[in-house]
Amino acid sequence: MKIDVAKLVSTKENIIEEDVILNDEKFHLLAPLLEVKKLHAKARVHRYQDFIDVDLLIKADVVLQCSYTLKPFDYQLRDEDEIHFASYDDGGDDIQIYKGNLIDLDPYIYNLLSAAVPTSPKAPGAKLPSSGKNFRVISEDEYNIEKEEGTDPRFDKLKDLDIE
Repeated sequence: MKIDVAKLVSTKENIIEEDVILNDEKFHLLAPLLEVKKLHAKARVHRYQDFIDVDLLIKADVVLQCSYTLKPFDYQLRDEDEIHFASYDDGGDDIQIYKGNLIDLDPYIYNLLSAAVPTSPKAPGAKLPSSGKNFRVISEDEYNIEKEEGTDPRFDKLKDLDIE
């Protein structure tokens, strides 16, 4: 998605909307994000002389990996951000400098998409697995107690070993 600065009308809000196609060279999927089915971006652009404010909104239909079951499930993401551009450096901390007449919003869209993905997504109805053969599930409190006691049940048989 690109903003043509020369075509912006400074007296009104300019709206740019489009479905964004992810470019594999610029954007790489990382778990838990498995697939982006559809990504729609909407930018509300305001121009004040050499300054441009962009309210960016994304909506995406994605496939995530459940952190409990590791199975894929469909999920909808929605996130927004405000980005400030200027044609020169005015000393502001959150100002992005643009050169020429085009502003490419794709990197900002990709960052917004990445930030909107939950770190531990849970599929609807997914439950934390219980203990089973060769593994056990314990709470963080149980883990901390075992760590303080300094015992590891895997080494319990060594206590009965007579070395002398």
